[in-house]
Amino acid sequence: IIADGTGAVGPEPKIIILKRNVEIPVVYDQPSIDEKAVQNSLESGVVHYANTPLPGQDGNLVIVGHSSNNIFNKGSYKFAFVLLSKMEKDDTFMLQKDGKRYVYRVYDKRIVKPSDVGVLKDQVKAATDTLSTCDPTGTSLNRLIVVG
Repeated sequence: IIADGTGAVGPEPKIIILKRNVEIPVVYDQPSIDEKAVQNSLESGVVHYANTPLPGQDGNLVIVGHSSNNIFNKGSYKFAFVLLSKMEKDDTFMLQKDGKRYVYRVYDKRIVKPSDVGVLKDQVKAATDTLSTCDPTGTSLNRLIVVG
């Protein structure tokens, strides 16, 4: 994880995946892990999972987002992580928060069951970001996990 001081970094919190042309707001102020509360916050972007570290802190920061959602549901980010499956080892993504940009390099990608809460625990490296979405796209059978 590297605080990237190059270029203009705005104050708005977001995730940037340049390789996939993705720039999405990150909701950091959802204090609950209650499913309904998280689903409501997903209408405004991808969601920092409460009780996990913030960018720049050691531990496993977790961000969740939709790969697809009912087209009639509210929100502009129903397909936020639809291209997450295209991420490969050594690809990078960035989190922007409080005027700083943090760069993560992908080192793990796997499919897990929704009940596998081990993805929320600390990972192999000290400061990680785990991105999570439903897989296959359009279902909630499994979770695609990308760790950087």
